[in-house]
Amino acid sequence: MVKKSDIVLSFLFLIFIFVFGILFIALPDADFSESENRILAKAPEVSLKSVFDGSFEVGFENYLTDQFPFRDFWVRSNTAVSIYALGKKDINGVYLGKDGYLFEKFENIGKDRMQKQIDALTAFSQRLSAPVYFAIAPNSIAIFSDKLPAFAPAEKEYDGEILSNQRKYINLFYSSLPDTVTTVDLASALEKHKDEYIYYRTDHHWTTLGAFYAYEKICEALCVAQNSVDDYTVTPVSDSFYGTLFSKGNFPVSPDTITRFDINTPVNYTVVSDGEEKPSLYDESFLEKKDKYSYFMSGNPAHLTVNTEAGTGKTAVFIKDSYTHCLLPFFLPYFDTIHMIDPRYINANLTDYVSELSPDCVIVIYNAKTLSEDTSFIKLGYTPRGSAAE
Repeated sequence: MVKKSDIVLSFLFLIFIFVFGILFIALPDADFSESENRILAKAPEVSLKSVFDGSFEVGFENYLTDQFPFRDFWVRSNTAVSIYALGKKDINGVYLGKDGYLFEKFENIGKDRMQKQIDALTAFSQRLSAPVYFAIAPNSIAIFSDKLPAFAPAEKEYDGEILSNQRKYINLFYSSLPDTVTTVDLASALEKHKDEYIYYRTDHHWTTLGAFYAYEKICEALCVAQNSVDDYTVTPVSDSFYGTLFSKGNFPVSPDTITRFDINTPVNYTVVSDGEEKPSLYDESFLEKKDKYSYFMSGNPAHLTVNTEAGTGKTAVFIKDSYTHCLLPFFLPYFDTIHMIDPRYINANLTDYVSELSPDCVIVIYNAKTLSEDTSFIKLGYTPRGSAAE
């Protein structure tokens, strides 16, 4: 005998399918997911070939998943249920920690890639006449490990081949470099301020305050006097920032605040980004978009040049990832010219490229997670023009 409750459930299920089927047809397709920061799938074209080879079915499944009505609500609900009800350890490689902090996994870092990067940086530093400084910025998982969930395997030991601990990764990288590279211990500097808002909760970057403490440590390495935090006017520019880690699971957390530091005795400057003049190092148009961190430097330029009126007669080159974007403005009073180079987008030989800029110093700075996965860093080791093959 069929139970009345089964009939009711079946009826409700049919209503759900009918209503959402109508909504799926009636609602316009979305082009972009702001919360996930990615382009959404479109309806695939139907052809005999695509039907028989299975590509249509795959494409339609992706289309149905991406265009399902109220997708953001369902994604967030699924994340909440997975974490709180089902006890899932992570969502797409991201942990939900204490105080609403999200942490990206750092594990299984191959020794082979790291050795190639060490070799590349070593060769680069030995070919340049300018001193080379190297700073690996730890990610929040290394500084805020006490906020990780109890099950997060963030403290695995290095076994000689695989590394899953950022502190050990950074220390091993540093200890493998020659004297031609001056390393900068950012981890200890940030550790002193771990009770402050030095990393975004929802994003993989440090905050501008975190970048300030890194600036202080780099100044120590450069043997130049640094400004104090009281020398800056700190202005919040957005209190609705949901970053890259949030986008991996639409987590039930509060947004971050982005701040800007302006020195009280400003230095006039001009900016050229990939050949285009820019009015500022900041682009307010991004504050209205999902990718609010691109407020700094307008995204990821391949080569950005800042000419200042600092009057020091010195030039610096930053070879970097996006952690440098909110860090670089702190150095405007120290150099007449600053070049910021992203090896991912430069196809020229980097030794020649940097040498032609005649720098007084070269600062290579990457965050640990990005460096551990980067395939462009080894460009630093390419043999320059006119050199014998190595």
